[in-house]
Amino acid sequence: MGNQPQSQKIDTVVSESQTGAFQIKLPRSQLPKYFIIRSDSFTTNIFAERVLPLDNAINLRDMGGYRANDGRFVRWGKLFRGDQLTNLNSEDQQILTNYGIQTIVDYRSPHERQIHPNKFIPTVTQILNCDPQSSFSEAAASVVDLKGENEKLVQSLKNGEIAQKYLNDRGENVIESYQDLVISSVAQKAYGSLLKAVVRQEALPILHHCRGGKDRTGFGSMLVLLLLNVQEDEIVKDYMLTKVIRKDRNHLKYELYHELVQEKAYLDYLMAMIDTRESYIKAALNKIRELFGTPENYLQEHFGISNTEIQQVRDFYLEKGNSNE
Repeated sequence: MGNQPQSQKIDTVVSESQTGAFQIKLPRSQLPKYFIIRSDSFTTNIFAERVLPLDNAINLRDMGGYRANDGRFVRWGKLFRGDQLTNLNSEDQQILTNYGIQTIVDYRSPHERQIHPNKFIPTVTQILNCDPQSSFSEAAASVVDLKGENEKLVQSLKNGEIAQKYLNDRGENVIESYQDLVISSVAQKAYGSLLKAVVRQEALPILHHCRGGKDRTGFGSMLVLLLLNVQEDEIVKDYMLTKVIRKDRNHLKYELYHELVQEKAYLDYLMAMIDTRESYIKAALNKIRELFGTPENYLQEHFGISNTEIQQVRDFYLEKGNSNE
C-alpha cells in the first residue's frame, strides 16, 4: 500500500495471504490509498477505490485503471467523475481535500447550481460551469426537492407534453438526446471546456460532475476516455457502473412514481429516463463513428484538439501496466 499512485511508492506491506484472499480495513480519513498485489510469479497493476466511500455523494469515482487500445492504463488519482457536492458533510469534504481536487467542472444549469450549491473544497483553484443544456437531464428546472421533481414529471406526462411515441420502455428519447449531444453547439462549448482542461493539465486532479453523475457526466466521461484512447468495452463498463450504484435509488424513485401514476406506459417512460443502459452510451459512440469515422477525427474537427495534443495527453495520462499481470 502507498499514499501515491506510483509503483515505487507503494512499498508498505499491509497483508499477506497463502490463498489470495485479502481483507484490509482502513478509516476513510486515510484515503487516498493505492495498492499492488505481489507474489513470486506476478505483480498486479496499481488499483484503488473506484467509488469513493462518501456519505452524501454516492457516484463519485476515480477514472483510473482503464485499459487503452495500446495496452497502457489510465493513471489513478488524476481524473474523477461524480454527482453533485451539495450534501457533503465535513468528513466527505475532508476526503475530497485529501485527494487534492483542484478543478471542478460543473455541468448543472445555473438554476440547479443556485438551489443546490456545492460544498466548499479548500484545494479547488478553479470551477468551470459548463452546462450542455441536455434535454434528458432528470433535474426538473423549477423544483427544489425530489417530491416536486416527481410531481412535475408525472404532470408533464398527463398534460400530453411528451410525444406518444416515447411512452414505452425503449428509452428512444434518451438515445436521441445522447446523439444530439454529439453535434450540439452548446454541448460542444461545454464539453470543449472539459477536454481543454484535461489537455492543459494546469490544475489536477479534475472532478467533473452533474446532479446524479449519470447522463451529462456519463457523456463527458465517454469523451475523456475517447481522448485517452480507452477501449470501448472499458468506456461502456465505466458508464454502466452507475446502474449498479443507483440501483436502490432507482427502486425508490419507481415506488414514488407509482404513488403518482399507475399507467404502465408512463411508468415505463419514467424508468427509461432514469435507467443506465448500454444502448444510451453506444448510441453516442455509434453517432461519432457515423459522422466522423474515428474518435481522433471527432476530437480534432469538433473540439479543435490537435493530433499533437492528443498524443501528448495520452502520454501524460496513460502508463504501462505490469506485463506479468
